Amino acid sequence: MQFKEVIGQTEVKRKLIGMASAGRVPHALLLLGPEGNGNLALALSTAQFIQCENKTEDDSCGTCSACLKNQKFIHPDLHFTFPVIKPEKKTSPAVSADFIVEWRSALQQNVYMSYYDWMQNIGAENKQGNITAEECRQIIHQLNLKTYESGYKIQIIWLTEFLGNEGNILLKVLEEPPPNTIFILIAENGEMILNTIISRVQILKVNQIEDEDIKLALLQKFEMDEGSAKRISRMADGNFNAALSMTDGENVNDKTLRTWLLCCYSLKLKPSSDNTKSLIDWVEDFSKAGRENQKLFLKYALFFLRECAMISLIGNSEKLDGEELAFATKFSKLLLPEQTETMAKIFNRMYYHIERNANPKILFMSNSFKVASVFKNEEVTVD
Repeated sequence: MQFKEVIGQTEVKRKLIGMASAGRVPHALLLLGPEGNGNLALALSTAQFIQCENKTEDDSCGTCSACLKNQKFIHPDLHFTFPVIKPEKKTSPAVSADFIVEWRSALQQNVYMSYYDWMQNIGAENKQGNITAEECRQIIHQLNLKTYESGYKIQIIWLTEFLGNEGNILLKVLEEPPPNTIFILIAENGEMILNTIISRVQILKVNQIEDEDIKLALLQKFEMDEGSAKRISRMADGNFNAALSMTDGENVNDKTLRTWLLCCYSLKLKPSSDNTKSLIDWVEDFSKAGRENQKLFLKYALFFLRECAMISLIGNSEKLDGEELAFATKFSKLLLPEQTETMAKIFNRMYYHIERNANPKILFMSNSFKVASVFKNEEVTVD
């Protein structure tokens, strides 16, 4: 992957290119930042740049033998480690090599994928992925071998936080790696990584992607109008993987959310049969929208709540305008900060259940009454 293919992150790319061009890439580098920000894409483009045979000042050539192999993720001196589950019928511990075919296929489809996406790709269902002790021992073995083609062996560890205590096995090789060996670690949550690992790596923090960069990428990749691309980029909140998932759904209508919230609020004012019927009609209609559109709706609802919180805090929203801004301004006055937080927890939990094929009628109806209780400032249990 070339740097020019990485969305946004201009300053981070400049630093990585500068380090690689000057031969100052640390032997253990940790790219730390939130999901969907391009950490993995940056690691891949850095590896390709280092191994490129005809690099320019600001990118790999994309045409040499090393680049072509990197672009297919098959370069013999580029190694991958990532969370896995134990394959069926395998008696020994799981290692990344068990899923390397699926990994390469997943990268070809989306280098901005999330942990959840990857688990779905390998059919994990409810199993928890991890990086095993056996995987750590294989890393040490591979890196002690001579390079095949490149001047450098590069080990990418995706989601380093899944190492857990097994990461202690790698401490020595991280501190004193074999000659011409580079570790590129990727993590979303630095607090979950062992302090002994943190102390042995150079951390490069990678922020969320700018809305404008996501918008431009969407316009380049998909046939959509600028208004839709702008709307999706605002909702994605710097996560390009989230933006990609939104392109499969119908255009989110803020009036749909407005109608639902007003139905819930009406139950607070007067739980009459008419108000209840309005809610039932809304739930009946929206339950037919399809799972992806329901997920998209809840993402929009969370985005809307976040902007309401910003209006309460600073008096304005940079991402809303027109009718959306007018409604959010009025809505923000109805809720205390703790009520907004509770409502966000409800929406997050609903999203979790929709992903796991919950019955939408039951889910939206039961949680509508919880939202009404939030408006009443009643205690609500979020399960």
